[in-house]
Amino acid sequence: MTPKLQVTKDYRLFERCSDNRPLNESKHKRLRKSMEEYGFLPAWPIACVRNGDKHLVVRDGQHRLAFAETLGLPVYFVVVDAAFDISKINNTQVIWSVRNHAEMYAAQGKKVYQEGLEFADRHGIPIGTAFCLLAGTTSFGNLYHAFKDGTIRIKDRDWAELVGAIYSHLVAAAPRVRNARLIEACMAVARVPDFDVQRLLSGIDRCREKLVPYSTKDAYLEMLEEVYNFGRKHLVGLKIAAIQAMRDRNAAVSSKAKAEKKSDKTK
Repeated sequence: MTPKLQVTKDYRLFERCSDNRPLNESKHKRLRKSMEEYGFLPAWPIACVRNGDKHLVVRDGQHRLAFAETLGLPVYFVVVDAAFDISKINNTQVIWSVRNHAEMYAAQGKKVYQEGLEFADRHGIPIGTAFCLLAGTTSFGNLYHAFKDGTIRIKDRDWAELVGAIYSHLVAAAPRVRNARLIEACMAVARVPDFDVQRLLSGIDRCREKLVPYSTKDAYLEMLEEVYNFGRKHLVGLKIAAIQAMRDRNAAVSSKAKAEKKSDKTK
């Protein structure tokens, strides 16, 4: 029989389960934020068992209960007939993937996420990397919170499209070269001033035998330089130029971040 959904604001009815994990509210800030925004959703009640007296022992949902009490929210709960191993229940939960989050926001009509998914699928690039490119960064950690909060913004579409064009052309010519280090190398060469993408794409088509898999970004940069210079009289030190371009970019981003932080403190 399905347990009856109940609701109360009498937080004294509940007591914590002794074999559950200790409360750690600092690690559940996102849960608190969602409850501040949406309240305590009835679709996710806490599960309790009776302990023989008037109290209810919380078997699942102790953090939701704690935040509900802090925020003054009504608590939705169900009383189950038997105890269960909460560690086994929690271990069966499926963590949302990057694509899951992107598809959720895309379904809500957020165009940034719709564009990110389309870009990733069109170029065969992992979802997280696709959003990094569109946001103008090389690390998903730099935009992780904005991505999950649904507030990510597109800041460098031109660079993203250039990287995507190079990478997808390389993989189409030699599928074996597909990996994250190659994407990093494409990111770097696409930052080089006066970089001629058509020259590189032409080189890829003319010497596919040179397209082999490597385990490092530097090795891929050397490969791209060889392809870029294939059959050319004017040779370009593409690897060094790419490394320097990324250093300059990182320095500029760092300086901007420090300036913005300083400006915020003075306000």
